[in-house]
Amino acid sequence: MGCSMGSMGEGIQPTAPKAAGKAGKAGLDSSGRLAAIIAEHCVRRPAIPGDILVSGDLPEKVVGELAGQCRGWLYLNPDTDPAFCRQAIENGGCDLHVLPFKPGKDVTSLQIMQVIEEVRAMPRPLMIQCSSANRALIVMLLWLAEERGYSGASVEVLVKDLQLDTLKPEALSWLKMHLACLGKDGPLTSQAPEVRQLYEPESSTLTYLVHCPDTKEAVLIDPVLETKARDLSLIQQLGLRLKYVVNTHCHADHITSGSAIRQALPEVRTVISQSSGAKADVHIRDGDAVKFGNLSLEVRATPGHTDGCVCFILRVKTAIFAFTGDALLIRGCGRTDFQQGSARRLHENVHKHLFSLPGDTIVCPGHDYKGRSVSTIEEERRFNPRLIKPVEEFEKIMSELGLPYPAKIDAALPANLACGVQDDPYDSQSTATGSSH
Repeated sequence: MGCSMGSMGEGIQPTAPKAAGKAGKAGLDSSGRLAAIIAEHCVRRPAIPGDILVSGDLPEKVVGELAGQCRGWLYLNPDTDPAFCRQAIENGGCDLHVLPFKPGKDVTSLQIMQVIEEVRAMPRPLMIQCSSANRALIVMLLWLAEERGYSGASVEVLVKDLQLDTLKPEALSWLKMHLACLGKDGPLTSQAPEVRQLYEPESSTLTYLVHCPDTKEAVLIDPVLETKARDLSLIQQLGLRLKYVVNTHCHADHITSGSAIRQALPEVRTVISQSSGAKADVHIRDGDAVKFGNLSLEVRATPGHTDGCVCFILRVKTAIFAFTGDALLIRGCGRTDFQQGSARRLHENVHKHLFSLPGDTIVCPGHDYKGRSVSTIEEERRFNPRLIKPVEEFEKIMSELGLPYPAKIDAALPANLACGVQDDPYDSQSTATGSSH
């Protein structure tokens, strides 16, 4: 079976990938031959992740050419399939694995995890082959979702932006059914147990519980007053010791639970940017580090949505996370028309402090209104419809949004300036002047 050719578009890249080939192989072709193969045959190279090819059935000669460039080859049909070119793949020096996989109502979670583990373990560049490149894309996206914490809605927008034309609509529906929704139980990604994402539906706020596995010390980023009981219950269930409640900025759409948590757990300290004008136990500035256990959140000042916005960068053994608040959202950004906002400053700071991060950095936004969980820096650098524009065009876009006055701002803003509860009796106990806390 073949596949519809469609347009290569922005999401399909015929140029050389980041991953290097093994000894004797130069990696994926950058001379134009791969582009010719993609144009003529059912082969695709999605720009994300960039080191994986997917294909349908191919002539033996083409299989041999591609096997000469790939280090791994995952075949999703039975080895008795008449289109299987085992000899050509093995002659090309590929690490060949045959794992029949057919998504459907009878597929088990064990089978899904087995194929994900195959993709995770196999060398790059990797070819994933089936009959029409449909199941190959399903497998690639299952792996990406497991690695990065994508919800079904996150995968849906990625498929659209990458122009993955061999993925059938029914396959996308199956994927969305089998991927987690916002606020799933468990770590955001199985590769980084340190981070959990929690969801508050009224304000579509995404809260993050981050802990050090070695010491059980934890921080809670952008928590909501209405979910205080849920958050404290989870912290207790996991046996964690909450050290800080951290806010990326002074919110206008919900009240932080920082002060309420502090009253329940007096040892907890609240943290916010010095530029926010809000009360807190600890005020932070650009370049500071919020330390808990053996981990730390690097503070990057990103004013623009408000003049007190900061983002937090977390580096663990298996991943980098950027907790971006409202500065950078999935395919969007926070508004800039109140709280001393500035479109120009937001554009400048996102490009300087966030888009400079490694492309596979997992973007953990403060909100999402369409069921999407996370993105990556590479995705937003390529596909964010506002922030990829020149600054003058970005300013025009932001000035013409015509957004309504925030419904909760009159209650939320004064409460958050007092760190969560109006008429809070305590004053800020300390102001950070060093580089870490």
